[in-house]
Amino acid sequence: MFINFRFLLSPILVLSLVAPAFSFEPSGGVLVLDGEDDYAILPLAEHGYIFPKETDEFTVEVWFYPKSEPKAKERHIILGQQAVIGLTAEDECELNQNQLCAYGFAFLVGKGVRAFIGIEKPIERDQWNYMAVIFKDSSFFLAYNDEILRTSRINRVNFVAAHLLGPKQFKDFFVGGYAEDRVIFDNDHREVLGRRTHFHGLIDAIRFSNIARHDLPIAHGFWLFDPPHRFLNDEHTLALWDFNDKEGTNRFEDTSGNGRTLIGMNGATVVGGEGVGNLEIYPDTSVTTTWGQIKSESF
Repeated sequence: MFINFRFLLSPILVLSLVAPAFSFEPSGGVLVLDGEDDYAILPLAEHGYIFPKETDEFTVEVWFYPKSEPKAKERHIILGQQAVIGLTAEDECELNQNQLCAYGFAFLVGKGVRAFIGIEKPIERDQWNYMAVIFKDSSFFLAYNDEILRTSRINRVNFVAAHLLGPKQFKDFFVGGYAEDRVIFDNDHREVLGRRTHFHGLIDAIRFSNIARHDLPIAHGFWLFDPPHRFLNDEHTLALWDFNDKEGTNRFEDTSGNGRTLIGMNGATVVGGEGVGNLEIYPDTSVTTTWGQIKSESF
């Protein structure tokens, strides 16, 4: 049984029509991904899932700079496991010529229910972007640059999924993609083939937390948001990769102290040190839809 949540955000609440100027520069190393076949991985067999069972609030956040956009039927995955953030070519965003369509979603569970809830929103070309997937009080939040969106309360789901079913590559935590082909579902629940899942661009930092961070809106709708420019480590940090590792390395340390070292594959590496903010960064190569699916059987 499917329940469609495409209208979770109606009516829309808007805090202000005028948004402040938005800018960001990295302060240290960045992970460089070529979009061809490289990625970083945290194997499930060694580290398990990042969020433990019965985690009822969390934040997954990332600073990233896209260098290319997905073509038709492509999704470029920035990070994925219990929560997924990436770029899509699907026509779910109302874009101007300076924007790309990004998405964030999470696998959630409730009593007898498994859920897959997400949102697609515009982000900016040719600059650094912030995105966060946040869950608290059975409500889903997506922060993207200087805006945040909150859904209505989804009473049937309460926790992040602590166990994912399906192919092995869905269970390992990965950054930048993992395969050329994967099966995805469209809004009519039909299986479609998505190609070229590798993200092409730069990543400054990724943080996983077992709390819902930041000043969150108390009502559903769209609101202004002030993204954190630096991710700090504290007692609620489950993993933090700042990619300030030695330049050229393929081992990216977890600075939370929890030992989740990412391994770069096929040339994924760090460019770092003084002057990272001046790296040559180039793009070489209305209200949008909210979507969600809840099914009573396992996904």
